Amino acid sequence: MTGTFLGYQTKHHGSLFLLCWAAYFSTYLCRLNYSAAMPELSGADVFSSAQIASVSSVFFICYGVGQFFSGILGDRLNTRHMIFLGLFVSSISNIFIFFFHEFAALLILWAINGIMQSLVWSPILKIASVYFDQADKEKFGVDISTTVPLGTLASYGISLITLAFLPWNYVFLACGLSELAFALIWRLGSKRLISKIKPITVPPLQPENKTAVLGFRPTIKLIVSSGVLLMLIPIVIQGTLKDSVTQWVPTFFSSAFGSGTSMSLVLTMVLPIVNVTGAYFAKALNRRLHNEASTSAVFFAISVCFLLILRLFGSPRMILALLSMAGVTSCMFAVNVMLITIVPLWFYKSGRVSTIGGLLNALAYVGCGALNLFAGSILDSGAGWNSLFFLWIALAVAAVLLSAACTPLWKRYIENIR
Repeated sequence: MTGTFLGYQTKHHGSLFLLCWAAYFSTYLCRLNYSAAMPELSGADVFSSAQIASVSSVFFICYGVGQFFSGILGDRLNTRHMIFLGLFVSSISNIFIFFFHEFAALLILWAINGIMQSLVWSPILKIASVYFDQADKEKFGVDISTTVPLGTLASYGISLITLAFLPWNYVFLACGLSELAFALIWRLGSKRLISKIKPITVPPLQPENKTAVLGFRPTIKLIVSSGVLLMLIPIVIQGTLKDSVTQWVPTFFSSAFGSGTSMSLVLTMVLPIVNVTGAYFAKALNRRLHNEASTSAVFFAISVCFLLILRLFGSPRMILALLSMAGVTSCMFAVNVMLITIVPLWFYKSGRVSTIGGLLNALAYVGCGALNLFAGSILDSGAGWNSLFFLWIALAVAAVLLSAACTPLWKRYIENIR
């Protein structure tokens, strides 16, 4: 089949991208539905803030740890099967929450959901590295990042409609059934498409070490020499600011401004609409800087400005608070595209795209999970939202400095790869 589709070199490539996009998009349906239900759980005193944060954090931690192992497995096992297994079991765990929604059951099922969803991202990056040429790799990375804001929007939309008519546990049933449909679509469509696309063959970075190309020591050496080691803390911080802010936004609007659950979700849905621009602003800036680390430093610096506005002026002004949070999450989305999506794709010659992608995503979510527990403790202690905002500001400032510090190493690495 010839001809382009969605801007990719052939219709088969465009269709494979669309299938990968749909698969990862569906994971957000069964990830942020819990965030959408949080105001309902909090407002009805179903669970305490600490319990709500615990369930949220167990997902991040399990997803993060799972990412590390799935990244390694993704460079060795059948990626199609890994993605289907992740989507299928994730959807089932959400459906089970409809029936078993006591705190202990919710905690266990949400942990399973995190583990299963971790099987999806790194194998998708591996597919991009194997079946798409260099010109399409960056396009793939930027385009698939739109699953995050659009998946967020869809998850909140389904949850909002469901909560308007039914109790909160129906949110998990609706989203679980939706993800199950996407899992079956992936199962039926991926085998046919992948069989029709010839893999891209790339000479290894170190031909004399073919037997050790995926070994532990060469991987550590590569992480250190490329500057990725210095990127790890900024990656944790962007994960915290992107996902923790998104998780707590509905609760913030509900408690700070007295808005109901439905109104809080409507306001929160503004964020993904704005966030989708972050990827393309980052792509445009990176074309000038030619360095994902320095591009990330710029967006971290901009996020500091938005957080200062939120801390100083946002609490009594709903619209200003909303705009500030949208600015922060949009900047973090730009950083996420640079550090979590584009950076791993630069390791295609060494055959470590999935491994590096899994490691970076793992740290982002484990860090977010740990700091999300701290956020719940801050709010339970009575310190208030401003204390939480101050923590986010300190983290963003640290990320600016560390991203700038790793810029020279990363520049040298990508110049050697080209």
